[in-house]
Amino acid sequence: MKLLLERWRKYLNEQDEHALLNEATDLVKNGENIIMFSDYAKKHIESGHKKPGLGSIFADFDLSLVSKTLGTIPLEGNGGVYSVEVPGVGYDLVLPMDEALQLPDAQKTVVTKEERQGPVEVIGIKTSKPLSGFLQNKLSVVVRQTKNMQYVPDDVKEQVADAVAQGRVYSVLSAWPGRGDVPPSSKWGEDWAVIIPS
Repeated sequence: MKLLLERWRKYLNEQDEHALLNEATDLVKNGENIIMFSDYAKKHIESGHKKPGLGSIFADFDLSLVSKTLGTIPLEGNGGVYSVEVPGVGYDLVLPMDEALQLPDAQKTVVTKEERQGPVEVIGIKTSKPLSGFLQNKLSVVVRQTKNMQYVPDDVKEQVADAVAQGRVYSVLSAWPGRGDVPPSSKWGEDWAVIIPS
């Protein structure tokens, strides 16, 4: 069984030029670059994008969707927010306030979102529109260049040290279904809202 699994993994890697370089540490090849997808980023994504009321959520929570897209994003300079098409990836539940207030039976409330600095209270909009009405095909991923070895997990430092020195290593900071132009929640004010569908 072990040999069968090893051969299957090898076959998949050979079929996909953007294959994971190391499955245990989620190092993903992107051209000449390497993108690290850390456990910290995975936990952040899972805690905020799995259930309604916290922000946009994945249709079927599967972090491999993020990993599979990392090899296809057009990395440039220091990185940024990249949006890629992934059919039925999830529900876009963060909208500009003017759009949110146009939803059926829109009612304001307060919800708490997590940021790196801690919890942030933001405006939520309850609506009678069902969750299915927010399904879309866009996955947004925040990827930044890793310039300092202190941000590299210990178990991959030797593997990526030369690439870091050459400016070829990037890290996933977050990912969510939906538009990529959403600012950090601490900057939303009255301009953005979390949607809470019926």
